[in-house]
Amino acid sequence: MEGPNELKLELSESLKKAFKDATKGRKDVPESVLKCMKNGDYVGVDEMRWLYRNKKEGVWLCDVLSGTELILPEPVIPPRNPELEARCRKLRAQQEDREYRKMTKNVDPVRVHHPEDTMRYQLNAMNRQMIAVFQFVVSVGAGFTFGFYGIQLMTGPLDFGFRLLLGIIASLVIALAEIYFLAKKLADDMDFPDFPKSKTE
Repeated sequence: MEGPNELKLELSESLKKAFKDATKGRKDVPESVLKCMKNGDYVGVDEMRWLYRNKKEGVWLCDVLSGTELILPEPVIPPRNPELEARCRKLRAQQEDREYRKMTKNVDPVRVHHPEDTMRYQLNAMNRQMIAVFQFVVSVGAGFTFGFYGIQLMTGPLDFGFRLLLGIIASLVIALAEIYFLAKKLADDMDFPDFPKSKTE
């Protein structure tokens, strides 16, 4: 007999007749097939496989299954991680709080002149980002110069290709370190500050 979460078919009249003809005069009929024929509304894959092997001559399953409803199994939904669910609820609450404060900022005298809305704040933020990018370029260039020229000054003449390789390796190492700190700084700059609470909250 089919389980609660398996593929099954509706036991239509044509399907009942096919099972009845296949079981007529047989003593080795599986119990699940007899149970489906007696008081079942659906048949499973095992019963259909038995019918395919034991159907009468001239009976085609495509004709028998015509108009029969196919019941697909329901997907098993695993339970969500409680920590992930709590994190999602916290992020949703923070997002809703930011949207609410943004909508009510114009009517709140405490936040109507927030520093992030001033031109000076925007220019300072742009200058900080430009300085960070400039420092990144200078650091990578200095690393390449050290690998290309500096090591040769300490060890003596080296092949041009080897010097080029040393310069590229040194610049890549410094670039990875600079990217890490640059991303960390940008992430810190994107953190939303805590707004002061009004007297009504």
